[in-house]
Amino acid sequence: MPIAMLTISDWGSAQERDKMIESPTWPEIESAIRALNNENLNDLYLHPEKNNTETYLCIGGGAGRYVLTGSIKNQSFPTLIDPKRSTMPSTQLVVGGQLGDYPSNWVMDLCTTLQTAKAFYDAGGFNCGVNWQTA
Repeated sequence: MPIAMLTISDWGSAQERDKMIESPTWPEIESAIRALNNENLNDLYLHPEKNNTETYLCIGGGAGRYVLTGSIKNQSFPTLIDPKRSTMPSTQLVVGGQLGDYPSNWVMDLCTTLQTAKAFYDAGGFNCGVNWQTA
């Protein structure tokens, strides 16, 4: 399997609850992305390696607006950015259980989010033909 673990966070109670799916299929991942609602379900994580929690793609937000960012061994932090769009105005999204302001060119629609997640899934990581911006 290209992805070792899918973690879906549910912030619907006083504490975050995680649902973990080992070796998820693409339909399971797609369903989880579509379920993100920018409320209690506002982030999920794709881990390419089972024992490496420092490398992941996070998809946050929901309800048609998503941020795709991640970590490679906690050393570089790729983010999907649309260079053709302005950073302003900022867009408010709930990610990781917290409301935050994100540059508009970081916020993707569902189609772009699914295409990017599928490329990440198929490649098993960030070397998937996507033009990531890294920090």
